[in-house]
Amino acid sequence: MRKRKLVGAISVILFSVGVLLGVILMGVTVWADLEATLFNPQARQYQPFRGLRCPIVITPEETGIIRARFKNTLDREIDFFIRAHISHGYVTLRREVITELALAPGETERVEWEINAEDAAFERLVLFRMTARGAYPLPNRQGTCGVLLVDTSSLRGNQIVAILLAGSLVLTLGGGGLWFATHREMLELQMQLSRAMGFLTVSTILGIIVSLMGWWVFGAFFLVVILLAVGVILGYFVNSETPAA
Repeated sequence: MRKRKLVGAISVILFSVGVLLGVILMGVTVWADLEATLFNPQARQYQPFRGLRCPIVITPEETGIIRARFKNTLDREIDFFIRAHISHGYVTLRREVITELALAPGETERVEWEINAEDAAFERLVLFRMTARGAYPLPNRQGTCGVLLVDTSSLRGNQIVAILLAGSLVLTLGGGGLWFATHREMLELQMQLSRAMGFLTVSTILGIIVSLMGWWVFGAFFLVVILLAVGVILGYFVNSETPAA
């Protein structure tokens, strides 16, 4: 019995650390992308651009690459006029890069922009906004993203993200699996904890997926859901273990 309790405690700790790593990854991604939507706001409204891919984290010694994929879906050649604004040390300072792209019918091409630590506003976030104008009937589109600058020389940005992602998934699934394996016959309180762990596992995985895809609104939603669920779960178990007067 004592061994089972010890294994159960370890599984809950592993699971909790996994959820915490997932929350950190979601929080960083959502925060950066939210800040980017406020960077150099446009007076005119454009349709969202779906082909933008940005790194999540960079370090001072590396150069990050922001990529955008353009495709000519018309039956004639068109020219894209692409204007990119990148923060340069401060939110109010920015550098502008203009690209003109001619595409034949059905042709696809990728445009890239380099970013580095000097672009980070207040040494925290690199903010990026791009607008693309094509020929009628293609609509004008815009995309934004934020990249967190982490002050370390021992890891690269993609390695930091990979560690957070792998750690979250392995610890969350591993801790949850260990709990279920050692609690096949559960009391009511243990059953409630199992359901809560299952809910947090699904929410964490979905939150990470939508955050990494750049859908920061949905990422923020799952982040709030997870934090509220943790608060409710802790309150429930604290009250359950408090003896009645």
